[in-house]
Amino acid sequence: MKLKTAKNLLLLSCLIMAILLVICSVTKILWLGYLGIAFVFAGAFIWILFGRCPSCGRFLGKVDNKYCPHCGERIEW
Repeated sequence: MKLKTAKNLLLLSCLIMAILLVICSVTKILWLGYLGIAFVFAGAFIWILFGRCPSCGRFLGKVDNKYCPHCGERIEW
């Protein structure tokens, strides 16, 4: 999976989580809140697996790095 795709999936999962938690708080349907939390864990899992430097393969950490904190290579999003 490309780095940009992993980043977009992480951001999309956070957006879905926020929408589901708002709907959960308005409608009081508890399972929607749990589903929102599951989306965040899924997004974080995808980022942990695929959010790696294309040069050295080490985990990048933050989503908005311009350079790899380990090897210094420029990250192309």
